[in-house]
Amino acid sequence: MSGGTPSPLGQGFAVVSTDAGHTGTSASFGADPQARTDHAYNSYDKTAVASKSLISTRYGRKPDYSYFSGCSGGGRQGMMFSQRFPDYFDGITAGAPAMRVSSGATVAAMWNTIQFNAIAPQDASGNRILSKAFSNSDLKLVANAVNARCDAADGVVDGLAQNVNACKAFDPSVLQCAGGKTDSCLSSAQVGALKSVFAGPRNSAGKALYTGQPWDAGLAAPGWRSWTLGNSTTATPDARYITLMVDALVNEFFTPPDLSFNPLAFNFDTDPARMAAYSAVYDTYADDKLAAYKQRGGKLLFIHGMSDPIFSAFDTVDYYERLAANNGGIAATQNFARTFLVPGMNHCSGGPATDNFDSIQTMVDWVEKGIAPQSIAAKALPTNADFPNRTRPLCPYPQFAKYKGSGSVEDASNFVCSAS
Repeated sequence: MSGGTPSPLGQGFAVVSTDAGHTGTSASFGADPQARTDHAYNSYDKTAVASKSLISTRYGRKPDYSYFSGCSGGGRQGMMFSQRFPDYFDGITAGAPAMRVSSGATVAAMWNTIQFNAIAPQDASGNRILSKAFSNSDLKLVANAVNARCDAADGVVDGLAQNVNACKAFDPSVLQCAGGKTDSCLSSAQVGALKSVFAGPRNSAGKALYTGQPWDAGLAAPGWRSWTLGNSTTATPDARYITLMVDALVNEFFTPPDLSFNPLAFNFDTDPARMAAYSAVYDTYADDKLAAYKQRGGKLLFIHGMSDPIFSAFDTVDYYERLAANNGGIAATQNFARTFLVPGMNHCSGGPATDNFDSIQTMVDWVEKGIAPQSIAAKALPTNADFPNRTRPLCPYPQFAKYKGSGSVEDASNFVCSAS
């Protein structure tokens, strides 16, 4: 997976990957029912079985241990294995798991696009320029306001809001201009769009269709913009909500496919029902017990960036809390499954974050040595634009990295995992 995990191949693992039956990013294969099934789970099953057979042939015995590590769609695949094929892997790392990609997260992508597009300025022909709904300086205003509200709750003001619960009460209205729009404030339309997007999509009856987004300073990073707004200076948007998610929606997630669909006309009362059939075989959020995987002794790591603009960290937290409720509570569930949130991190990596860590070794230590991760050592690379070389412990939810009260804020040794 991303997030700085060293190459498993470079560490001596026998490694396999698959294209799931198609190449490139286009979901045009969705017209073929078998290809849909292959992309949902069948191709991964066959790849895992074949790879284990090859290993046995090459080395004369089965692998001692088997691990799965993936992010985004790979996170969904990991969860698919924990549910459909629970005896395949001893440890599964699911980064930014796309557990509701063919239902909730894609609905949210359409919702967010509509909100942002509605306030975007128009070109000479009256067409909206999505990327200009917020300038980079506008987003930086929001990021700074989030930190002003939330950063100190972890014991030190250092540009990283580690206590993620402290940000739930943030209100972007504090940035609304008293008069006309200036560089130091947001228009009322911008504030309204932010409130709608971060609250999450709803139908006309007010029913939530996906979780909202966490308030986190990583929203000013390039990775957040690339998904939500893009950088196109014309009315032809290049946001990944459009270039990637709409393609998946119309070709694969809708049953039957609807290639002529206009995402700006998404109906939040009726269109989610068109996604339900494929969600039933593709999504992985419904099984919140993982009874078989737990029984066989499997270990599970969730890792999610707090500024992930496509798969909300709140969705992973919601799933984990449901999992805990079905397995005797958080403490008992941590015997086989743990969640690690990464403040500032965008989708799988990037942002003002300590986004470089070795989740593979963390999982190996847990599975093979019985050392459950009390924290994961994380760092920002020297090239990080915000905190070069900063180190932090990533803490198992619901704990967060809290400053001890003295020492350099760049050094993880001066932080401790705390629940309050």
